Amino acid sequence: FFFSSRRRHTRYGTVTGVQTCALPISCADAPVTRDGKRDWLLNQLGGDFVLLAWGDAEPVAVAGANATEVRARVLRVGRDLTDPKGVLAQRYDARPGTVYLIRPDQHVAARWRGFDAARVQAALRRCLCLA
Repeated sequence: FFFSSRRRHTRYGTVTGVQTCALPISCADAPVTRDGKRDWLLNQLGGDFVLLAWGDAEPVAVAGANATEVRARVLRVGRDLTDPKGVLAQRYDARPGTVYLIRPDQHVAARWRGFDAARVQAALRRCLCLA
């Protein structure tokens, strides 16, 4: 993995929770194409929870604090954006079906080799300190 040191402030403030190791892992940036325009993955993530998927996935939501809904939107590689040189797949060790939950601060919260809405909801709850 190539790790970016880029940080992002979000409307969720400090987001803690599920991590893939003892230290938070920043999302690796990679060149992508969206709507025929060249860009970088980190520019596509925005300030929300994102499911970065190499296959089928659906938006997932959980009830957050104060009865607000927190939703993870889906960004599908191959449909919403393309990985023209395969760099994104290489940096994320992606196979068909791989899904990453990316926190609003552009850190990896969790990874699965297949989409499972219940697992994504559980990870979102942990990220929001609701579990």
